[in-house]
Amino acid sequence: MEQLIKENYLFIYNYALRLSCHPQDAEDLTQQTFLSAYEKYDQLREQGALRKWLEKICYNHFLMMVRSRGVREESVEEINEAAIQAATANITPSPEEEVIVADEIKGLQNGCFMAMVRRLSLKQRIAFSLVDMFGMGSDEVAELLEISPNALKGLLFRARMNLDSFYDGHCNLIQENNPCSCAAWIQFRDSHENNKSKMKKTTEYLDYRQKGYKFDPEVRGKVSYLYEHMTEKKPSDEWFQKVISLFEKN
Repeated sequence: MEQLIKENYLFIYNYALRLSCHPQDAEDLTQQTFLSAYEKYDQLREQGALRKWLEKICYNHFLMMVRSRGVREESVEEINEAAIQAATANITPSPEEEVIVADEIKGLQNGCFMAMVRRLSLKQRIAFSLVDMFGMGSDEVAELLEISPNALKGLLFRARMNLDSFYDGHCNLIQENNPCSCAAWIQFRDSHENNKSKMKKTTEYLDYRQKGYKFDPEVRGKVSYLYEHMTEKKPSDEWFQKVISLFEKN
């Protein structure tokens, strides 16, 4: 089991991080995944399917976690194909749409972008996290959610439009004249103690319809680029040693 963890913990941690969009939750989910895998290892039929099996275990633990917190689950409605074709296409940004982010702000930017995914409803969040951030195929995610491919397109449409509508009016990386700048947040963090208590915490869900937002391919290209180019993360060394020690005792 120790070898299994060493070979797969980064993969599962990043899968959990894309789902939860929170480093601590990702560490907890990764630990729970390997504990469950240890208990159910005799149920694994094919070694070649190991990572898919671990993904499924992690996904089930994620659902239990968010449902215990009362995260909203909406009904899934299929949307007319013509209405969602542009927003669900795999847009490849042109060179002028690519967003170059300085190394010193990447961590803050990634944290902000993940926090906004947590403001999607649950099924939108799963669809967006696994397709747009983790790179899973749409058919595989539709099967995981037990919905039709067209219903998945509807979820992706709403998730992408909700995120685009927020960043279009807020994020300086998307529009230069927008008020929120990563550099400004870094200055705020460095110049204020206990700044977390000063930040406004929001829990309302994003809804592009409230702003009357219309699809903008340039915004979509930039937002897509930033989500797709998030760097792979790893849990802390302390976490890794703690998990390994759990299995050494067994």
